[in-house]
Amino acid sequence: MAEWRTQAQVALTEMRRRSDALLADREQEHVERWDAAERELAAREADLEARQAELERYAEVRLAEARRGYAEVEESARHGQEDAEARAAELLAEARVQEERTGRETERILREHGEAQDEMRAHMNHVRSSLAALTGRAPAEG
Repeated sequence: MAEWRTQAQVALTEMRRRSDALLADREQEHVERWDAAERELAAREADLEARQAELERYAEVRLAEARRGYAEVEESARHGQEDAEARAAELLAEARVQEERTGRETERILREHGEAQDEMRAHMNHVRSSLAALTGRAPAEG
């Protein structure tokens, strides 16, 4: 029985040694997997941070471009407004000049027509007087 006990003790010791070795191997494997996972996670985080930084730079560039474009359009609109106001002022001035010219021309034509009307009345009065003198009748009031 002592021999059996010794063999059992040896087997138990060997089993413990193998179990400890297996446990140590598993622990080492878990540590290695954990380290690999941490390295992979760190690499992914670095990639994400780099991508985020790249996207932020891109967004900042696009924002700056948009702001420049907006400023250019705003400046162009302001110049367009100024040009339109200047053109409107020119057109109004031209219209006033044309209005004055038309007014003077209308007054001239009315004056000429008035003079022609006066001449026509004087001529008609002369004709009436001449007819009255020829016929011996008094000229009709007209």
